[in-house]
This record gives sequence, structure tokens and C-alpha cells, in this order.
Amino acid sequence: MKKIITGMVFLTAGLVAGGLAVWLFMTPAQQKEAPPQRATGIKAERKVLYYRNPMDPSVTSPVPMKDPMGMDYIPAYEDEAPVAEAPGVIRITPERIQKIGVKSEPVERRDLLHVIRTVGRVEPVEDRVHIITAKVTGWIERLYVNRTDQMVSPGEKLLELYSPELVSAQQEYLLAVDGLKRVKDSPYPEAREGAESLLRAARQRLRYWDISDDQISALEARGKVSRTLAIRSPATGSVTEKMVVEGQKIEAGEPLFKIIDHSRVWVYGEIYEYEMPYIRKGQTASLTPAYSPGESYTGKIEHIYSHLGSIRYAPEEGTEVRTAKVRFALPNKDHRLKLGMYLNVEISVPVARNSPAVPDSAVIDTGERQLVIVDRRDGTFEPREVRLGAKGDGMYEIKEGVSQGEWVVTSANFLVDSESNLKAAVSGMAGHDRKESEAPPAAAQPPSGGHVH
Repeated sequence: MKKIITGMVFLTAGLVAGGLAVWLFMTPAQQKEAPPQRATGIKAERKVLYYRNPMDPSVTSPVPMKDPMGMDYIPAYEDEAPVAEAPGVIRITPERIQKIGVKSEPVERRDLLHVIRTVGRVEPVEDRVHIITAKVTGWIERLYVNRTDQMVSPGEKLLELYSPELVSAQQEYLLAVDGLKRVKDSPYPEAREGAESLLRAARQRLRYWDISDDQISALEARGKVSRTLAIRSPATGSVTEKMVVEGQKIEAGEPLFKIIDHSRVWVYGEIYEYEMPYIRKGQTASLTPAYSPGESYTGKIEHIYSHLGSIRYAPEEGTEVRTAKVRFALPNKDHRLKLGMYLNVEISVPVARNSPAVPDSAVIDTGERQLVIVDRRDGTFEPREVRLGAKGDGMYEIKEGVSQGEWVVTSANFLVDSESNLKAAVSGMAGHDRKESEAPPAAAQPPSGGHVH
């Protein structure tokens, strides 16, 4: 037992002598910098600089307190405080970077597309809309098209019309034909020319009343007046309006049918004012029916209207509607696109080619300038002013400020702003640096706004 006690005494004496020797051989500066020895197993107490509002980090308090919502202020410790490396550059510890969730991405060159998404409405092509009107007073003896939305073809009968004026016109034509036959072999040229002129006038009169050349030829071949004459369709299309019924008396100039050929349709898209600089005639767009997202049509901008509002200029409407119309033409042979239908329109416009770009989340817009926080990849961050170009695909083109290969903070940059006292850093960038002797130590200085509201 005495041997054990003696050994412990000698071991303790040796440790004390060794420590004393090391201390004696240290320089005075090293002795001053040497940290005080703490007892083993006792955890060092962290020094609290101030307490920060959890909802507004710029609001601080020197003592613990609660915010208006009852949440405790968060302590800011001395070992977590950012250290200013140089004017405009701050350092944040790795633990703090991980805690606030800082994410960075490299600046890369990209081709940017600005995608315009809008809604289009299917409408008829203007020169494929036909209004059938009566050229002469009469009665409808028979109605061949007796319902709306009926498809008709060119030359197809629409109705049989009885008109005393048409009967007399037929009689005059037949008399003109008979008169020309009588003077055909006459030795007097004036007689033949007069008969031919009379026949041409009678034929033209029938044409003015929408009697076709085929009907006139049939009348001449028959040699007999027909009590009624048929009004025929001038084009292929759907009868969208029927304004008459069988047996009805009609007057000259009265509309009878409206026929629309929708084998080809127009689509009108709505474009906001701020998107107009991106629009050009001839651009390609994808048009998708709402009822069938998998079905898609490709169309080109055929026309950009020169005014806001409807397709027909109305001054009072243009002040209320702040969109302009663009027009697409689409084939519709199978009539799958219905008039009045809405389509989703998507126009992709190239706005930048092979240009440095950063995510839009990396840009801090102060109203007067645009900034990004550059991650220098060594724990330091630098707020830097940039000049932005076009925006597309969730990215901003960078004209100047950062270059390819540099890293920018894309997530939690507002927290980095709070940690780094960005306003002071920006002021330093603008030439408002204070003298080093006047600047308080960064580790002991709370963020700007270090007071209780």
C-alpha cells in the first residue's frame, strides 16, 4: 500500500514539474494567448450576445423576452456571430450555414426561354361566313334545310322560292332566246346584235337574283317557265342560323340563312401588355384543347391586332381590357374544334442564348438595385450588385456582376442577409466604409435594428 501511495506522489510531482517547464520555455506572448485550463468534464458556458425576434431577425433585445405572438426570442451566441473579413464580405460558421439551410449553385451559361401561357378561343374564319339573303320578294314553297347545324355543300338546295318577278324574268329570258333564234340567219347584223344584247340582259337579271348558270341553262333547255326556283348554298359549311320557315313570305334583302365553313378556324389568344415585346408574327405556338390534354395542335401567329380589347376596335372597351389579341389559323377538316371552344395556348420565346444565368430565387431586389450573395466556397459570403437581363425558365440572365463559375446563394439568402447585416455591407460597397478604428468588433456587434420595437 505504501508503494502505491509513493508512486502516485512521484507521478503527480512529475506532471507538475513538466507543466512548469513548458510554461517557463514559452514566450510572453504565448503565455498571454494560452487559454485558461478548465477542469475535465465541465462544459464551457456559451456567451449570449443578444436575443433575436424569431419572426423578424432585425429586431433584437439585450434580455430574454417574447414577441407579440408569444414566441421566445432566439439567443445569438458569440461563437455563431458572423465575422467581417473585408468590406462587403462576411464569414458564417459551417454550423450556422447548415442550420439556416443555405444552398448555392454555380453560375452557368444557358439558353433561356420565356414561356407565355394564355387561353385562346375558337372562332370562324371571317371570309368563310356566308349570309344568304333574299334578292326578290316571294314565298317559300319548300324548305330543304329545316334545322340549324345542318351541313350543306356548294350548290345544294336550300329552299324553293315562288316569286312573280322570277316567273316574269324567266319568260323574258325565253323570249330573248326565241328572238335570237329568229334573227340568227338575218342578213342584218344590227338585228342579231340587238337580240344578243337582249339575251345577255335577261340572263344577267336572273344572275342578280342568285339564279345559277346551271339553272339558266336548264331553263333554256326546257323551254318552259318553272313556277319556283331553288336558292342554293354558295359553300360547304354548317347552317348556324335559320331565319325562315316553310310557307313564309319574304321580302327583298331579308336574311334567310347563315352558313359557316369551319373546316378551317381562327383561334384568338389574349396577350398581356407586358408580354407584347416577346410576340412576333410567324412565331409557333402549341394549342391544346382543355377536354383532351394529350391532343395538341401547332399553329403560327398569323396576325397581331393593333389595339387592345376586342378584335374590333372599341375605344371605351380598350381602356378596360388590358390585353391584345393574336390570331392563329388551324385546319379543322374533321370538325373536332368547335366554334366557341377554349384552347390552352403556349408560346416559347427564346430570350437569351449562351448567357450567364442564375435562378430567380438568388436575386434580392431592393427596389433600387438587384443583388446576389456570392458564396466564395470558404465560409465567406459577398453581396454583389448585378445587372439583370431577360427572365425565362425561372432564371435571370446576368449582364454583369457575376461570371460563369462563381457560386451564388439560391436558398435562405434572406437569412444570410440577416446574418451578414447586408445593408451595412451594401453601404460599404457604395463607398460608405467607416474607419477601422471606429468600427465595433463584428463578433460583438448585433445586426442593424438591434433594439426592441
